[in-house]
Amino acid sequence: MDDDGIGTARPSGAPDGRNDRGRPRSVLNTLFVLVAVAGIGLSTWSVVTESADVRARSESRARIDEACGGLVEPDRVLALHGGTDRVELSDRHRVSTDERLSGCTVHRVGDPGTTYGHLVLTLTLHPADPGTDERRVELDGEPFELRRGTDDITAAADRPVPYPLGDGGLGEYETDRATARALCPDGGEISSVEATAAAGYPDPVTPEDRRTLATLARQAAERAAQKRDCAARLPRVPAELPEPKTALGPVAETGGSCAWYGRLVAEQGRGALPDRALAAPAGRASAHDACLLALGEDETRRIWPAYEESAEHARSLHSTLSTLPLWMKAETFVGDGSRGLWTDSPLSDRIDPAAPGKAGGSTWWATSVCDGRPAVHLLQVAYPYDRIVTGDRLEALLHAYAGDAAARRGCTGVAYPEAADFARS
Repeated sequence: MDDDGIGTARPSGAPDGRNDRGRPRSVLNTLFVLVAVAGIGLSTWSVVTESADVRARSESRARIDEACGGLVEPDRVLALHGGTDRVELSDRHRVSTDERLSGCTVHRVGDPGTTYGHLVLTLTLHPADPGTDERRVELDGEPFELRRGTDDITAAADRPVPYPLGDGGLGEYETDRATARALCPDGGEISSVEATAAAGYPDPVTPEDRRTLATLARQAAERAAQKRDCAARLPRVPAELPEPKTALGPVAETGGSCAWYGRLVAEQGRGALPDRALAAPAGRASAHDACLLALGEDETRRIWPAYEESAEHARSLHSTLSTLPLWMKAETFVGDGSRGLWTDSPLSDRIDPAAPGKAGGSTWWATSVCDGRPAVHLLQVAYPYDRIVTGDRLEALLHAYAGDAAARRGCTGVAYPEAADFARS
């Protein structure tokens, strides 16, 4: 307005200062609205996604419960390998406490249409009458099979020997699996319950997952025992589980389940016997443990000329160093695990835990009784190592091993093969 009080007319189309000041505010308001709408959308999507995850986890828990017979806690299963909410179960496998052998297989669900290994749970019920137990268990005959063609084939084994869970009274474990046992009182239909929880994925198993596997195995054995009226009390899973090793080391530095061998070599000398050993901690209550022994490349070359001179059809040194090394394995099975064992020789022999020890193919064994349960202490020797280490040396090895294994567990009545069995070797 001019000084005379009359307003000056604004030309048509001239900019309005007030509108210019309001436009940024209008843009900001619009932006705020868009952000708010987007936030609501994201929040809604988050709720929908979370709801879907909750539903998927609930469905997965129900599947695990159904397929695994309610023997394991589903959340522990889902927590393996970094955790997952979505799993599927194999339709062909179900755990049943009415069957002597059953299991469930859990698969992790990945991208649409893909599944991956997650967990395998196996349940074994051993009948009270050994005569009705029809299992057939063949001894592991190739501890270095996966390393064929590599340099220094006996530097490491394919798998570790069993490590005890605590003192071994609960069971044992390896790199990717754990086994727990419930021993039942006399008078029932079941002698013992055995559960094994194994990782189904190829990635290295973490210490946390290894302990989870042991917990799942214990849980399954305990719950299955309760369902079959087996009043067993299982030890707790140890707080720490040392990581199982696969690398063989010098005999002088190896103790545990191979301590007996170090003492034998120190007393009698090694000669053509193995210079490498793979041991586990020695559990005084272990139902299954072992000591793996082998010759390294340099020692194999050292003893080979004498073998070639004495053998009518000697194997080539090259094949021995690259694919079929010289090894022996001492192994003990106590209780129901001693049933149904067969040697891994061309003509397999059944090992009777209730009879005195004997020889079968390239396997020699002794028997004993551990707290009322049968036990088998055996020695496997790879061909042609069983043509190199013979007679008195074999006898000394088995006596040293079986004597130590029995004494550690308080076993009695150790029965060895006849001297003639060793003389014929």
